[in-house]
Amino acid sequence: MAVTLQRERSSRVGPVFPPPKFDAAAASGKAHSSPAQRAVTEYLNAQIDRIDAGDAGLRRGLDPIHDTRVAIRRMCSTLRVFAKLFDRAAATELENELKWFAAVLGDVRDCQVQRKRFGAALDRLPDELVLGPVRADIRITLRGIEQPARSRVTDAMDSERYVAMMAVLRGWRTEPPLKERFGVDDLRKNFKKARRKADRRLAAAVEGDDDVVLHAARKAAKRARYAGELCGAVHPPARRRAKAYKKIQSVLGDHQDTVVARDVLRRMAAGTGPSRGQNGFTYGLLYAREQQVAAETRLKATKLAKGRS
Repeated sequence: MAVTLQRERSSRVGPVFPPPKFDAAAASGKAHSSPAQRAVTEYLNAQIDRIDAGDAGLRRGLDPIHDTRVAIRRMCSTLRVFAKLFDRAAATELENELKWFAAVLGDVRDCQVQRKRFGAALDRLPDELVLGPVRADIRITLRGIEQPARSRVTDAMDSERYVAMMAVLRGWRTEPPLKERFGVDDLRKNFKKARRKADRRLAAAVEGDDDVVLHAARKAAKRARYAGELCGAVHPPARRRAKAYKKIQSVLGDHQDTVVARDVLRRMAAGTGPSRGQNGFTYGLLYAREQQVAAETRLKATKLAKGRS
């Protein structure tokens, strides 16, 4: 059965590798004149160190895919929300390269998430409702997607493009292309802009019935969360506000998980047949469960949107 996965943006499943310790004084080759500049530099370097640790882990045969993707997302979010603080050309080029590698890692991550998700759902069903070799079929199907996806990660890491990207990242530790003058007010202004965008997108998303719009609202909430976490280093109230967007991101992430899961289940069910001792009954139950989760998360998102109006 040929099944492919859409990109899934989940961050709640899988091992968590402890982030490396970051010494801002040792990592930065030049002094920054303001607390705001130090906050941005330290945040960037923390993500670079995590990406670097992910590189080392992958080369040793470990599986730091989740943590590496999170660090990449944080880095890209910073480059997007605080774009005016960077040299535009340098930031845009690095963001594009980071997105490329995150997409390669995402093909593997999607399989990890769905395998655990479907396994947990099957565990909750009585044995008499699991008809046919559903567990084995799901495992085989996802393995057939994951193995070539892992090969693509290896190929990407062996490419000149990846080596160049990592060289640029490491160069940013000592020479980040930041503008010379900006302060706390600049960070607060950009964080406020990210919050307003996230609130608008959430309000628009819950008014309609478009999964794509809900996913866009999730990405905006994620950027607002990360911006708040960075800004919180010099403006403590931002940390509290960031927590609200973390909750929105989590709820909308649960919804996006159901979007991907339903598509995969539908295509798996379409490939079943009596000649292999299969039928689509159990897939239908799993699909119905995902529909219920989708309705519940949409309701939660609506309540969160009302709380921000």
